[in-house]
Amino acid sequence: MAAISAVVTIGVLWPTAPGSPRETFGGEAYVYEEPDVVELTRVERAKALSTAANFVTHAVARRKVELAYDLVAPSLKGGISRSEWQTANIPVVPFPVQDARWKIEYSYEDALGLQVLLFPTARSNLRPSVFAMELTPTGHGKNRWLVSSWAPTGMAGGAVPAAGSTGTGGVPNLGAIDPTEKAPLAARWLLAPVALLALVPLIVIAFYVRSWHRGRQAAATYARHDRAV
Repeated sequence: MAAISAVVTIGVLWPTAPGSPRETFGGEAYVYEEPDVVELTRVERAKALSTAANFVTHAVARRKVELAYDLVAPSLKGGISRSEWQTANIPVVPFPVQDARWKIEYSYEDALGLQVLLFPTARSNLRPSVFAMELTPTGHGKNRWLVSSWAPTGMAGGAVPAAGSTGTGGVPNLGAIDPTEKAPLAARWLLAPVALLALVPLIVIAFYVRSWHRGRQAAATYARHDRAV
């Protein structure tokens, strides 16, 4: 054990053999600077969210997946042809979407980040999950948005919610809510207060029956004691 410690110590204090060239690092250190935040116009925001909603419907939920091909940037498409994309074997994590909500994480000149909360279909028995989506502007004047990144980030808290509403044409209703908010309780839990109220009369009756029974026992005991005297 002492020999091993000695070898490790020598390796740390004397990493290069005598006469061997030492590794040197040149140049200036790279420092990351966050891009300037850009406020989207109402039109730009509407176009970006339209792309996001259609991507969730067609690519993520796999409903008419071929319609999502023109919504995806080359960085996410990964060189897949249109015919290969139609097989649904695509580099997009699927999810049985019933409804969706979103929250803007960042908005730069060349990227828009969304945090997307997806609610599953009732039959899937899955929990709501949160995904990170990034869109990049493209086209003439950069007036068109494409999805460049899509990745799961985790599960949302709470029980599995009941089926939510969707927008026109099956497009998820992307409404701005806090993805950390717990999902609605399942319908069966809504009956719990009603069940508790129904138990109140039974509890009261049981209390009086128990008191009456104890009173009878006390009276009988007193009568026996009186006769003995």
